[in-house]
Formats: sequence, C-alpha cells, structure tokens
Amino acid sequence: MNVTLKDIAKLCDVSVATVSLVLNKKPNRISEATKKRIIDTAKELQYHPNPMALSLVTRKSNVLGLIIPDVSNLFYIEFIRQVELEAAKRGYTIILGNTDEQGSREYEYVRTFLQRGLAGCILIHSSMEMEKYDTKIVDLIRQSKLPFVLIDRQPVAGNIRNFFIDQQLGAYLATTHLINLDHKKIGFISGPLNLELSKMRYAGYKKALEEHNIPFDESLVEFGDWRPEGGHQAGLRLIAKGVSGIFTANDMMAFGVYQAAFSMALRIPQDLSVVGFDDVSFASVVTPGLTTINQPMLQIGIDCVNALFDMINTKKFTESSKLYTPTLIVRGSTSRK
Repeated sequence: MNVTLKDIAKLCDVSVATVSLVLNKKPNRISEATKKRIIDTAKELQYHPNPMALSLVTRKSNVLGLIIPDVSNLFYIEFIRQVELEAAKRGYTIILGNTDEQGSREYEYVRTFLQRGLAGCILIHSSMEMEKYDTKIVDLIRQSKLPFVLIDRQPVAGNIRNFFIDQQLGAYLATTHLINLDHKKIGFISGPLNLELSKMRYAGYKKALEEHNIPFDESLVEFGDWRPEGGHQAGLRLIAKGVSGIFTANDMMAFGVYQAAFSMALRIPQDLSVVGFDDVSFASVVTPGLTTINQPMLQIGIDCVNALFDMINTKKFTESSKLYTPTLIVRGSTSRK
C-alpha cells in the first residue's frame, strides 16, 4: 500500500501541512525534534513522494513521456531502455505510452500526458488513422509549449526538436547490396505508405533499381504491418512470384520471411536472400544472421533526452533538427545468386 503524507501526519500527531513542509524542505518554524520525528517516520514507512502530485504543487515534474507505436517490436524495446537509462542519470523517470500503431491512441496519450504536467515528451509516429489525427496531435503539441522530440516526423515549432534517420539511403543500401550480389528479381515488403518513413524506404528501393538499370516492377512490392505475420504472408506471395531476394522495411517482417521460406522448404541464403531494416538485437542471433540496416537508435535515445533537458533547463525553444546516417550490416542471410 502506498504511504501518504496523511499516514505520516497521523503517526507523528501533526498536520499534513507540517509534514509537507518538512519533507519538501520548505521554509518553516517547526522544531528540530518534530522535524526529526517526521523524517524518521517517513524513512521507516519507506515513503516516496508521488511525482505527479508533486508536479501539480510545485509546477516542476521529474517525469518524461515516451510514446511509441508498438511495445512488442524489439526495435522499440531497445530504444525505450536507452531513454530510461539516460533519464535516470538525471533523476527523471519515464511514463510509457504504447499506441499499438493507432492514431487515436497516440492522440489520447499526447492529450493525457499534457494534462499531467510532464517535463517533456518523446514521440514516435503511429501508422494507422493518422490522416484523421495527425493535425490534431500537432496542434496540441504546438499549443502546449511543452518540450517535445519527434522522430522521423516533419512538424515545425519552437517547442519541437526533430530527429531524422536517412530512410531513403538505408533502403538504397539494402537494395544495392542485393543487386551487387547479382540479384535481379528483388521483392520489397513495405510498411504502410501513409507514413513518411515508408515512402522514403520505398523511394530508396526504387532509386537503387533505377541506378542499376533494373526495371521497377510494381507487382514485386507487397505491404506489411511491421510485424512478423505481415512479413510471413507478404513473403509467401513474393516467393510465389519467383524472387531471388527480398528486402523488408523492418527486421520483424524479415523474421516473418524466414518463416515463409522455411514453410516452402527454401534455404536462406542459398535459395532466397533476405535483407531487413533496423538491426534489432535478435538479428544477430537468428540462423542465419540477418543482413540488415542499422539505425543508431542508442545514440538517438541519448540525443533525445539531451535535447529535452536542453529545452527544460534553458527554457529556450528554438526549432532544430538532426539527420542520422544508417549503415549496412552484412550477415549470413544474403549470398551471390
């Protein structure tokens, strides 16, 4: 059971206001004996202040919000951990919002976090319903003046810092890797095209084909939902079309392609080469190891927290953005055709 100021006040036979003054180290004329009794009782009961309640009183919160699309995706789990570690170094905690890729839930998390008086927030875009909720979400953020960091999202405002990964370059590198291995019939499993990052990865795939004089075939493009099952189903369709290589817009869908290949008795990479995107920790553990595009999310996690604290501490809200370069990580899932 959570210990409250009222519990401590009752045991010490003083008012709640007296306990609050002592534990929050506010100026007071309370005797040293009473102060000691309150402090000792709080320690004995293992009292911890409620950061939300404290922020309502002091208008200063030690809580950051983190809103992500899918907590089951290994890519986001690693990012969450890095953000938590960086926030903890500064005495801050994290409240996590998982939108499950739904724009309506993203909107509700932004609205709720703003009402709770958080110190700042990091937001990664959802995939679905965004045509209905995107403008509403951006308007809420702009009007709030709360420090926000947005990843791979375009809105501009003084209280928003934008961090971008060169998604087109990453997709270009992945597709070019397969082309350099003499693959000509290369399938692509994209994420939903209402997302800017999906459009950029699609553009990178097409650019690589064009530069190497390989005709673009729209029938070799399938669309998934970022999850293994979506990759599995799209992979089956592409395998049926006779592709020799598949580039997937994230690693989770690539793992689904592994399942599809296994169910069709195909060997990776001897019969089918596969390239992912994200370089999640599991990519180096699967057999064969997944060739993929690394996004520097650990560094981005550090930079996100640093950006928030810069805005929180300096009170200077100047719009800025930063671009990160992805890299190709070659493992065992690709080979020469």
